[in-house]
Amino acid sequence: MIEKNTLAGILLKLERLRQDKGQKEVCSGICVPSYLSKIEHGTVCADEKILAELFACLGIFYEKDQAALEKLGKLIEKYFYCQQYYLDTRDVYEKLQERERTLMYSRYAVDWLLICAFEQAAPRDIMDRLDALKEHMEPRQLAYYKLLCAQEEKNAERAVHLSREACDVLNNSYAMLMLCVAYFRQGNYSEIHRMEQRVVAAAVEEGNTYQLADFCFMNGNAYACLNMEEMMMVYFERGIRLLQNTAWKRELAGVYYNIGATYISLRKYDPALEYLEMAEQEDTGHQFQIPIFHKKAIVFLRTGRKDEGKKILAEMKNLLLKKTATSAVDWLIYEEAEMEAEEGFLNNPEYLKLLEKLIRAIKEELHFGYLYFYREVIVEACKRQRRYRQALEFEQEISSGIVK
Repeated sequence: MIEKNTLAGILLKLERLRQDKGQKEVCSGICVPSYLSKIEHGTVCADEKILAELFACLGIFYEKDQAALEKLGKLIEKYFYCQQYYLDTRDVYEKLQERERTLMYSRYAVDWLLICAFEQAAPRDIMDRLDALKEHMEPRQLAYYKLLCAQEEKNAERAVHLSREACDVLNNSYAMLMLCVAYFRQGNYSEIHRMEQRVVAAAVEEGNTYQLADFCFMNGNAYACLNMEEMMMVYFERGIRLLQNTAWKRELAGVYYNIGATYISLRKYDPALEYLEMAEQEDTGHQFQIPIFHKKAIVFLRTGRKDEGKKILAEMKNLLLKKTATSAVDWLIYEEAEMEAEEGFLNNPEYLKLLEKLIRAIKEELHFGYLYFYREVIVEACKRQRRYRQALEFEQEISSGIVK
């Protein structure tokens, strides 16, 4: 465990550098520069009084009251408990925010930065500050930092590596689910299936209903990406039953959406539409509004109801235009559906060019399941336009993903 005064010295150095002040300027009348250098490099544990005076030179109040710090420590413990059990963290976070200036330069600085990163979707400035402190983190803190890095990591292999290291330290169902998310991004569904016994045992031991249900949904999604309807429904229905009478019922919108999308791939359009409408009803926060519109439009287009499909696509476009931040893949998915509304789209060379751009974007931003969703139209368009080698290479890529 890192001594609190050692960590305080590192924090002191970072703040001094941020304010562009020299060591002599800060330590004048308090200690000699060489002693300040030792404090900043963590080779000595300074007295609390000296630390308070040094921080005061930087305009910062350094809390020495142990009782006050212990209260903050209990709030931090409560935050991570709520996170592990998927309980609302807002109230705890707001109480901690009130003491932000104290937390930033205390023994809890790393924990506070981790909490800020989780709450604010890992902003770059916070992640940079955490990176500067990673050599001074406790194993638990470093594990959470690695989970945050894994979420931001674009390379799927690297994300799995970071998640696995974090999981080995935390060894709880929360970390195990994060590792499953990394496997999912990698398209490594067999590893998700293999983790079932481990995750379920941990969640049951913890009494963690949400993580137990979440693993059912993760496993269901893995089977859904391979269009394995029977196994998909086994796990989805199990998860639905776990959450249907809980405060987490809102999570079911995403489950119904995934079931609907899978039924589209299976060409079972009636149940696809049924589940997409169920998703729309449950999606009170409109989190899935754009993807639901997209999938409903696809259902209508592929069942010959083009006017209805075009109407929904127009609504989807309006939503995309209103969004403050849309990715390239969002627009490519829309453009692909729009081209499906045209007669003879599979024979159109421009459609194949669009698909090639879509494939590249999916590989960069999404996961294997999206490629599988477009499998039939990609292969059929290649065949229609006599791009047989391209069709074969894509089929081999899909097959290798299924085997993995």
